[in-house]
Amino acid sequence: MLENVSQSARRLTEKAAVLPPSLTIEMAEDAAELPPPTDDTPQVIAGFICAIEYADADGVVTDRVINCRRYEYFNNKPRVGAICGTSRKYKTFYCDGILQVHDVVTRQHLGDGTLFEQFVVGAHKVGKSDWNTTSQRKSLIVAGLNVLCFMARCDGHWHELEEQVIEEFVCSLWIRKEWENEPPLPEIVAHARRLAPDGEVFRAAITQYGHSSTSAAILSRFVQRVVAADGVICDAEHRWGAEFEELLAEAQAGAVASR
Repeated sequence: MLENVSQSARRLTEKAAVLPPSLTIEMAEDAAELPPPTDDTPQVIAGFICAIEYADADGVVTDRVINCRRYEYFNNKPRVGAICGTSRKYKTFYCDGILQVHDVVTRQHLGDGTLFEQFVVGAHKVGKSDWNTTSQRKSLIVAGLNVLCFMARCDGHWHELEEQVIEEFVCSLWIRKEWENEPPLPEIVAHARRLAPDGEVFRAAITQYGHSSTSAAILSRFVQRVVAADGVICDAEHRWGAEFEELLAEAQAGAVASR
């Protein structure tokens, strides 16, 4: 399976911007819809990249690499909304048609369509899937991971030193927020490696940090550390770093105005 999708996987994992801001929309006749609004609060699943073996309504099985955006129910059936690495379009995939899910980097078999249930905010899951904390806190962590992973990937590379900074971010956020239990760092870092957020996910994730000055300060500090981790600051990192600061300031101002 994975040999057939390796090219798509490489394209999605090595580039920060998976698609340009305006998406080309392809709508299935039985499930026509618009793509997720760009001003929506990003779901925990946003930016998660994986390879799937998918059987459509006609039973045709295809291999795809997808960059997930949403997990939702449509006609009482769970489905994943994602950017398809083959068509480069936003598509929806019903979970009962997802036969296999693989990690695009390690080629590890992760499960089938039921794997995506772990991304439901508010769901009652075992401790492992909720990272030993609440799903709302997990959502905040994942938003931070999306921001940091975007900054790490915007130069076209993924460095071990950047990964180390991302792990330290999780620890720092956990300690400063005084959350109980211990963070399952290997699991969280493994999730971070599977993230390939595009510009829209990056911008939306920042908004989640506008409501807490403590969280915003932590994220801002670690954005700077990720950029400097490999000892080289390229034009893309400089440009996106400046945009991060502007968007975070806007998010904080918006949060104050809404109180």
